[in-house]
Amino acid sequence: MKILPRYLAREFTHYFFLGLGAFSTIYLVVEFFERINAFLQNKAPVALMGAYFLNKIPSIIFQVAPASILLSSIITLGLMSRHNEILAMKSGGISLRRIAFPILGVVMIIYFILLGMSEYVVPFANEKVNMLQDLIIHKKKPAAAFKQNKLWIHSHQAIYNIQLYHPEKDLLEGVTLYRFDQDFRLSERLDARSARWQDGRWIFSDVSRTHFGSEGFPIRKQYSELILNLPESPGDFRIAEKNPAGMNYRELKGYVRKIENDGYNSTKYRCAMHAIFSYPFIGVIMAFLGIPIALRKERGAGVTWGVAFSILISFAYLVVFSFSLELGKAGTLPPFLSAWLGNFIFALVGGYLFLSVRH
Repeated sequence: MKILPRYLAREFTHYFFLGLGAFSTIYLVVEFFERINAFLQNKAPVALMGAYFLNKIPSIIFQVAPASILLSSIITLGLMSRHNEILAMKSGGISLRRIAFPILGVVMIIYFILLGMSEYVVPFANEKVNMLQDLIIHKKKPAAAFKQNKLWIHSHQAIYNIQLYHPEKDLLEGVTLYRFDQDFRLSERLDARSARWQDGRWIFSDVSRTHFGSEGFPIRKQYSELILNLPESPGDFRIAEKNPAGMNYRELKGYVRKIENDGYNSTKYRCAMHAIFSYPFIGVIMAFLGIPIALRKERGAGVTWGVAFSILISFAYLVVFSFSLELGKAGTLPPFLSAWLGNFIFALVGGYLFLSVRH
């Protein structure tokens, strides 16, 4: 690597880690003050609180990395412009593209690192965070397991097998209920297309109910609708829900394939699957935004302006990203478009700003 690209890459990396540390610390402090009252009221042990915040760090780093990239781009080139280093490069015949390439190269490396984190680190840390939060606040130990792309719940001499759970609707899809007697012998099996919570009861639709008598001969009956008073409420299933944030790409892909093959709606999980690639990629687009912002003024952008621009643009992106993703989950936009729409919009803005800078 030549001296100039190495210098640009080193300076960018230096400010990136400073920004990453600063944003992560601020985020962690805010999270600490938001949670500490609930933890203290529930008399949470220090070890559990420490484990909660420690497992929160990977998710925080993943979320603030794009803003750190933007901040690093603005500060690196802004300070170099202020010290007339950019002017010296242009005088030596070095184009803006050659100045940008080393920075974009580092950003691409960061992008692949973030993809690795989203596959191997962040989902498992998020799952641990949710488990600790349920244990500390709700005082409930995990009663569910997510095996073979299904949700299994053991409770009150029964085992539930659920294909898909919609907590916002209190709706279960693809439900199989196994009931046992006092000696843990199978007494009844119930298979239903769906189950919805209404007036304090579960209403099962398209039901096949099999009763296993003491004689050993199963008796099966079919119901278009069946009302049952079960001890479990939607809150019991909500705590056990497998959140897409706790799944990596391979799990999401397998789960989407499974529930689509079974005829259920996978839009929520398909949006999350596309978002695994789209969210880290915003770091590349943030670099495209940061470079022209830093170079639009001859004297460059200062640190204060860099921080202000980073927070403002990052907030605007999160609003657009979250809004388009919710449109995708609601079925208004295709899952792919909902996950990438924010990137497309900000890429156009970044491309325009990049072309408007004097080369």
